[in-house]
Amino acid sequence: MTQPELASARVERVLPAVPEVVYDAWLDADALREFMCPAPGHVSAVAVDARLGGSLRVVMSFPDHDREITGQFVALDRPQRVCFTWNTDVEEHESIVTILLAPHGEDETHMTIIHTRQLATLVRSYRDGWSSIADALADHLAG
Repeated sequence: MTQPELASARVERVLPAVPEVVYDAWLDADALREFMCPAPGHVSAVAVDARLGGSLRVVMSFPDHDREITGQFVALDRPQRVCFTWNTDVEEHESIVTILLAPHGEDETHMTIIHTRQLATLVRSYRDGWSSIADALADHLAG
């Protein structure tokens, strides 16, 4: 059996908040509800057990379908890094999402989202999705 080709999707943004605030948003259910779904969807359910080994569950609702994402936190290093596994209800492949945060100027954060071990055929779709999520996070942080 041939192994699927794996690749990575990467998105970077400068966000209008310090790294601690951005880090906390990635672990807060209310904040995730505001940004953790690409447009034109919305988050219809979210549960976060924000600890190493804890679980993450997000239901993304789109006009024609819902998508359930589940994962487990594999690295939490405040305020520099959040890392979790990524499983969907339609893919049999587990991938990894890493959020890297670094200070940018006095009151901003340079955020890098890296989605690794992703099926190569889905990289463009995931890059577009993460780009939309990064924009929504920026809007959420801008208030």
